[in-house]
Amino acid sequence: MINITLLVGLLSQLCYGMRQLVQWVMTERLKRVVSPTGYWAFSLAGCCFMLWYGWLREDIVILVGQMLSFYVYVLNLDYKGVWKRIPLPIRIVLYLVPVVALIATAVNAPHLVDRFIHNPDIPLGLMIYGTCAQLIFLSRYAYQVAYSVKRHESCLPPVFWLISVVGASLTLVYGIIRLDPILMLGQSISILIFSRNLWVGYRYSKKENSQSGK
Repeated sequence: MINITLLVGLLSQLCYGMRQLVQWVMTERLKRVVSPTGYWAFSLAGCCFMLWYGWLREDIVILVGQMLSFYVYVLNLDYKGVWKRIPLPIRIVLYLVPVVALIATAVNAPHLVDRFIHNPDIPLGLMIYGTCAQLIFLSRYAYQVAYSVKRHESCLPPVFWLISVVGASLTLVYGIIRLDPILMLGQSISILIFSRNLWVGYRYSKKENSQSGK
């Protein structure tokens, strides 16, 4: 019998893996960190699956993180000029995904809060740690949005990757302690790509500063 929870989790990681692959290939080709449309499109798809996965796992840490990330992906797709080209009915359905997740969470809030505080599988200290890890991980998008809004274009600056490495490392520890194969797989691969982007971004910035100083 197929484990639906595991299948949904793997689909989310497949989408997230594809976004990393698209971004990494283009970055290596251009020798500078880029923000391709495919990165944000796969991010949005992965987020939808991850919201489902978090609900199936009754993991409020995952749910909160994905709800906050969803509209960041939409904003960047809008900057890319892609969002408005998506048929309106599909956009409406996509907009409703986190809303439905929020309503479902609110309806089941007493149960989820009880599991947050008295979850036999996740000690409260670990839950708090996981939440903090997610908040740190998500703070990269607060920086990315502010950076992109200032420049009126979708950008992935070096600080974004630095925060990504720290947040992914903390989340990986949470996944290891929870014995969550989805989190362990996703974060392990992500740390390698984040680190590579951080190095490429650093080298490109150094090269730009060197040229501007001539």
